[in-house]
Amino acid sequence: MRAVRLVELLVRLQLRGATSATELASALDVSARTVYRDVEALSAAGVPVYTEVGRNGGIRIDPAYRVAGLPRLDTPEARGVLFAVVPAIAAQLGLDAAAVDRTLLPAMEASTETAARTVRDRLLVEPTHWFVPQDDTPALADVATAVWESREVRLTYRGTDVVVRPLGLILKGDKWYLLGHAQRGVDRLFRLSRIDAVELRDLRFHRPPDFDLAEAWTALRQAFLDSIPEYVVTVRVAPAAEPLLAMLEEGRPELPLPDDVERDEHGWARLDLRFERPDRAARHLLRLGAEVEVLAPPEMRERMRDAVLGLAALYLDDR
Repeated sequence: MRAVRLVELLVRLQLRGATSATELASALDVSARTVYRDVEALSAAGVPVYTEVGRNGGIRIDPAYRVAGLPRLDTPEARGVLFAVVPAIAAQLGLDAAAVDRTLLPAMEASTETAARTVRDRLLVEPTHWFVPQDDTPALADVATAVWESREVRLTYRGTDVVVRPLGLILKGDKWYLLGHAQRGVDRLFRLSRIDAVELRDLRFHRPPDFDLAEAWTALRQAFLDSIPEYVVTVRVAPAAEPLLAMLEEGRPELPLPDDVERDEHGWARLDLRFERPDRAARHLLRLGAEVEVLAPPEMRERMRDAVLGLAALYLDDR
């Protein structure tokens, strides 16, 4: 057991640099006294591990020392490894994923290198839509720097200046968001394409120890969804048109339709679809053609009728 612990201690020191005895003790599930005894044993065996006192001190290992097969990564390299299989995202964040292929992968053990290259060669992530222009996000690289380094930023967001403690970046589809603490410590989302200017400040902050980016994003996303107005449209759908419901970008029901969905004698399904606004509902439903009929509310039937009559008049004109 001790041999395994000593190897793990070395690996942690090589990957993380200076580390306190308390941190190592917690990670290794031993006492700080045991950590110091292990360091003494390694040093006596000729391993260049030592302890430094002071504010920036801790237990260190000589940077030139290598645990077999394990390259020492600086911060940008470590991030590059994480993004090696998503170079499109790495480029947006100002990271050089190609450097991983040139320098870091060859430094790994042969089996590890093979596994890493297998993932890279078999998985490609392209976070863009086919025909929708990508958001312009000139502030992304600076905001990412602030996130990595836990530095405050002053944003000009939609014409208003706000000081933010950035806690994480989220890529939702092809849209980038910043999640951070704004004034009075309130969690807030900022869409990167709406940032007019960003100023990196010298003030660094401590991330809340209990902060979880995924949980915070889930809560804010749900709050946003709950805040969206709901406009309910009742429709009847022909059986042949049910697959077309998948085309709806908004108001899409559960598909395939459940067995207990209400149907008339011709098999047409009666559904309540939820949209944000009447104009959006009409635009989406018109795409589905004559096999989807709006039943209610009355003003939506009238809106659909007017749109169809206008379309018919356009094509019946013999000009």
